[in-house]
Amino acid sequence: MNGGSGGGFVNSDSRPNSGESGGPNYRTNTLTPVTIKQILEAKQQVQDGPFVIHNQELHHVSFVGVVRNITDKTSNVELTIEDGTAQIDVRKWSDDTSDMKMSQEGNGEKDSSQVAQQYHIGEYVKVYGALKEFSGKSNVQYAVIKIVDSFNDVIMHHLEVIKCFSIANGKLKQPAMEEGAQQQDGKSLFIQEDERAANSENPKERVLAYCRVRCQGQDPNDFGVPIPQFVQALDLDEDTVKQCCDTLTEQGFIYPTITDTTYFPLNGF
Repeated sequence: MNGGSGGGFVNSDSRPNSGESGGPNYRTNTLTPVTIKQILEAKQQVQDGPFVIHNQELHHVSFVGVVRNITDKTSNVELTIEDGTAQIDVRKWSDDTSDMKMSQEGNGEKDSSQVAQQYHIGEYVKVYGALKEFSGKSNVQYAVIKIVDSFNDVIMHHLEVIKCFSIANGKLKQPAMEEGAQQQDGKSLFIQEDERAANSENPKERVLAYCRVRCQGQDPNDFGVPIPQFVQALDLDEDTVKQCCDTLTEQGFIYPTITDTTYFPLNGF
């Protein structure tokens, strides 16, 4: 699964294609906070194109909701999540076939898979994933599902949803630093910042700079930087890297993709 001599983590599992086709390649590393209703009502304006709703293109999305049901499947666990606007089924894939097989043969909660036991009905979770078309409707793929520790995170997410909607519809001005495509002297401002941050003594700045450099030109659907690589490349201890990644995720600079501990940088909302 290693991404070759250049480092990084490439997703090479054989999970279903789920309707992805070889049409135009809309690869982008923007993450939009949304409600579940927005996901379900978003439409593709062109075949194989991005989903659009309220003047927002939805590529990778995040949403927060309550787990209403947990079901073990043959190779994944299906979580039904509801956020007050609608509900959606999200699949959490497992590479442990024996664990999933045992859960299919057992009965009751005590026989559920190890993946299913990570979650509980009634608790809040935050979901990150790519929005794709499957069987004629929007579907969240490559889902990473993280348990929400504080209700403040739920409130913060909905404030971000309002912010992004307002920016997309001209109600708010987009902060200049969120316009990741700005150029100066032929160089992205992010790249200039990363060159300075690479020599910083601040571990959080170094983690962010390294993540941006490693992921430049890559597809977040099948590439990311795992925590062990940060540790090795930056000579930082694992706890420090985890803390930096958690903080950068909360601040909207990176997000987990492929696995809970593999990260990809954001261009902003």
